[in-house]
Amino acid sequence: MERSDLAVKVGFGIVGGAFSWLVGGLGLAVTVLLFLMVFDYITGLMVAYIKKDLSSRIGIKGLMKKTYIILLIGAVYLIEKSVMHSSGMIGDGITVAYIILEFLSVVENGGNLGVNIGPLKKLIIALKKEGGTDANEESDKR
Repeated sequence: MERSDLAVKVGFGIVGGAFSWLVGGLGLAVTVLLFLMVFDYITGLMVAYIKKDLSSRIGIKGLMKKTYIILLIGAVYLIEKSVMHSSGMIGDGITVAYIILEFLSVVENGGNLGVNIGPLKKLIIALKKEGGTDANEESDKR
């Protein structure tokens, strides 16, 4: 096939549409998470470029982690709706937790780019100390 990129896009569109149909729509939380994941990945690439540490292997590892998170959230939504017959509150809660992690990673990437992140820097330091590790490891490793 000459236009393999088109086949990939159509494939992702079909899978995304099927997933959305299965869980009754993606909802705002999942949409926000997806956008923040894209922002995090792009800002991570920017940091890696500036630090001259750009690596396709590390970038693909980051994409795999983000893909796993989306699959995990999808599984939670499916189990919650099919077994518990609930409205998706648990899935939304997990999604919001990942939204916070992605947002912190985007802010941290901004700091690594030299942007003054002001009071958010104290929040990131406090969360790192409390959690014991980086809020979102792949952002430092792109």
